[in-house]
Amino acid sequence: MVIGGGVERGPVPIRRWAIRWGGVVTLLVLAFAATVVGLNATLYSAEGFVRSYLTALARHDVDGALQMPGVTPAGSASRELLTADALGELTEIEHVTSTPGADGTVTLEFSFELDGTAGRTSFTVEPASARLWFFDAWSFEASPTGILEVVPQNDSEFDANGVTLEATNGAAAASAYHVLTPGVFALGHDSELLTADAERLIVLDAGSTAQATVRARANEEFIDLVQGELDALLDDCATQSVLQPTGCPFGERIANRVEGAPEWTIASYPVVTILPGDTPGTWRVPETPGTAHLVVGVQSLFDGTRSTLDEDVPFTIGYLMTFPGDGRVVIDAVIGG
Repeated sequence: MVIGGGVERGPVPIRRWAIRWGGVVTLLVLAFAATVVGLNATLYSAEGFVRSYLTALARHDVDGALQMPGVTPAGSASRELLTADALGELTEIEHVTSTPGADGTVTLEFSFELDGTAGRTSFTVEPASARLWFFDAWSFEASPTGILEVVPQNDSEFDANGVTLEATNGAAAASAYHVLTPGVFALGHDSELLTADAERLIVLDAGSTAQATVRARANEEFIDLVQGELDALLDDCATQSVLQPTGCPFGERIANRVEGAPEWTIASYPVVTILPGDTPGTWRVPETPGTAHLVVGVQSLFDGTRSTLDEDVPFTIGYLMTFPGDGRVVIDAVIGG
């Protein structure tokens, strides 16, 4: 509309505003698209998905790892090793290769170090429902978990990376545990009276099963404890002024008449060794030689002559022992002759 020869200007500011804001919206759309493309190529890529899982293991975030799509431990194995304390050290994580599959899957190989030992393994992931319609999502085609089978010999307890476990199937039988892969486990035994050399076991691949045997043996404290009990028993036996001390592994029979009280001393104590018993949870001290010494006056029944019997008396002694479960050692039998 023209008034007084003027120029019609009403629509021009609106057009400029529309052009200006249309450009802003276009830039925003382009920026968002670039962000989507960038994130799908990095964080939300197949590589980024697997790296997130491995990073969770590296920082001992077991809950975070278990919540990732496709991490589904299946079966009746124990979940006691799916804890932060039971994880080993995973470092130096590096992506090596990616191989696309015809069905949309991607197989990725990663290298890393497990407690300082170099290793590598592969993961196959498959597309999952997109996040917010734009961002790629992935799931493990096979759960990145494995099975650790442990046979604890001589005792039902064992240690895994410092975590003490009671074997689900007891001693001398295989007990199965779910583990996250890749993982490294130091298996051994370290208790008040028993020890076992640590066996280092690496579980690399999803679905794999690793086996180990933990052989507990008596430690120095156990041996010293039993040695002390044995020495005390023999010392008590030596206080009995009879030829056949009651409940003791040594004694003497004399055909002649005894004059005075027999005097016993221990000339040499048996040196204790402790071996596993025939059944799990039992322990034995194999029959071990020692020597007592006897001094006693005697009179011959043949001609009445008197003399002093002064001689060593050899003997053997052994123990059968059990742990009742309350921290004590119980001697079930003393074997000697």
